[in-house]
This record gives sequence, structure tokens and C-alpha cells, in this order.
Amino acid sequence: MVSRIVSELSLEPHPEGGYYRETYRSKVEVTETDEKIRSAGTGIYFLLPAKVCTNWHRVSSDELWHFYKGDDLVLELIDEEKQFIRYKLGNSISDGAFFQQLVPTNCWQRAYSIGSYSLVGCTVSPGFEFEDFEMLGQEELAKQYPEIAQKILFDPFSVSNS
Repeated sequence: MVSRIVSELSLEPHPEGGYYRETYRSKVEVTETDEKIRSAGTGIYFLLPAKVCTNWHRVSSDELWHFYKGDDLVLELIDEEKQFIRYKLGNSISDGAFFQQLVPTNCWQRAYSIGSYSLVGCTVSPGFEFEDFEMLGQEELAKQYPEIAQKILFDPFSVSNS
């Protein structure tokens, strides 16, 4: 199923893990406080296959995740108050899953599917630019947040975590 979705949606590997394709880039431009000119918004398809966890990363804009198809997706983030938060995106709101979830500007985040795949979308505003994208190894991130290091270092696919 994953290879079919990759093919049908013309997805490419993403540096953080998984596959993506930009589907929208606003022609409207905005000027940020540092005088950078950006698209007002962008959107992508993002596919995470089984046993793929994105690298910890952050972007300099708000990012709204949208669940489309597949198995539930776990979205973990570290907010501006250094709190670790775990959300579930999926089809079943009765199981505590959401269809959408916001990751505010500059919050560290990672995501993984808890099944065979998760197809989501991400809308970023102001629009996403790779120059505003930062990835960090989990060991380095854990050193910055020692009080939540155990959660940062957690391997969701380790047999011993079951």
C-alpha cells in the first residue's frame, strides 16, 4: 500500500523521514519581522510508513497537521514551556484521536505511525522554506532538555517498549 500511495501521489523522500510532496504554495507573500519575504502558506502530503519515526525537528512557522488515511499517527512535541506533549491523529475521535493538530512555531516535534502507514497533510503559515527547518539528533536534544530526556530518547519501535 505504501509504494502505491508514493507512486499515485508522486511523493519523494523527506529529509526528516517518510515521503512528501508540496501540493500548495500561496502566491500571496508576507514580510516577516526580520524582513524575510515568505509565501503566506504552504501545504504538503506527508506519508509515514511503518517503523519510521521522523527526526526531531522544528520550523519557524505554525504547522497544522491533518489526518487523511491509514493508521493512527503519534505526534510528539516539546512546547515553549519545555513540556513534552503527545497527540494522536486518526479516524476515531472516540479513541482520543484528533483529525487536526497544531504544532506552534519553533516547537520541537517528531511523528510516527502506529500501524502500517499514516497519510497526513501539513499546512504551514507563513509558508515553509527549508532554510527555516532545523533537525537535531535525539541525544543532543535530550541534553538540552534533561528533565524530559527519557521521553525524547524513547524508541517507539523497540521490542522492550511493548
